[in-house]
Amino acid sequence: MNISVILPVYNAGNPLKRAIESILEQDYKDFDFIIIDDGSSDNSSEVIRHYASRDRRIRGFFHESNRGLSQTLNEALNLSEAELVVRMDQDDEALKNRLAIQYAYMRARPEVIVAGSFVYHMGVNSLYDHLIVLPKESKEIKEELLKQNCLYHSSVIMRRREILDLGGYRVEFKNAEDYDLWLRVSRHYELSNINIPLLRYRFSVRGMTLGKKWEQFYFVNLALAAYKNSDKSFKDLEKIARDLLSGYDRQWFLEQVYDGTLKELCILHLWYDAFYLAIKSFKDLSKKKGFEKLRRVLYSYMKYRC
Repeated sequence: MNISVILPVYNAGNPLKRAIESILEQDYKDFDFIIIDDGSSDNSSEVIRHYASRDRRIRGFFHESNRGLSQTLNEALNLSEAELVVRMDQDDEALKNRLAIQYAYMRARPEVIVAGSFVYHMGVNSLYDHLIVLPKESKEIKEELLKQNCLYHSSVIMRRREILDLGGYRVEFKNAEDYDLWLRVSRHYELSNINIPLLRYRFSVRGMTLGKKWEQFYFVNLALAAYKNSDKSFKDLEKIARDLLSGYDRQWFLEQVYDGTLKELCILHLWYDAFYLAIKSFKDLSKKKGFEKLRRVLYSYMKYRC
């Protein structure tokens, strides 16, 4: 088997069915599909068992309690025996040609260890999908990684042995485990983004809190500190990350998160989520800022719907 698709699952809800089906419907058929339920309390395990009973390519594994994303991904990497591993998320949809294109690309580019792709942010329907263009070649990706993550985790195909040799995903970098891995890959190997959209990425505010965004930003800074200071202890890296974070105005950062998220939701015509987030901003930001966000969403809604 040349390819394993790995899908970690935790309380996935309705989108899980379409995520699984989008892999099973691929033009390229020769793969195994490792799905690990990480202690879900909803019906995710039933959904996995349903599809596994109907397609022999699926191997389902089930945790009794939640172990976290990094540990689950490392388990999947070790369960696979394939040369290439494709990452998939429970909310997203792979386009039908994804595996065929990524497999051919990795065969043609043996120097590339991780290859993502352009993606669509998933609109209210496919008419409103938003194409996201990313840096393509390794040199520009490595430069951009020093500023921000520019590989969509659920779009990547990876060479499994090299990823394991680098230590796989590090559990210490919660919420930024992919960014930490790309930085480590970039030190030794080449990365790329295929300039074709191969994934519909679900742009969701489900479970989004500004506290989580600020925490994620801390782990992003921790990953960057680890990349730039490989000789430092983890305790020292944590201090560097905290110092980096202290250089940002928290309220300004959170407002930027709100503005960027609301703008994208309006582009995607996800009006329910946009209004929900605008109303939530009254509490998370301020009443004045909340009115400003709500007014902006209302203007966009009237402009596009009337």
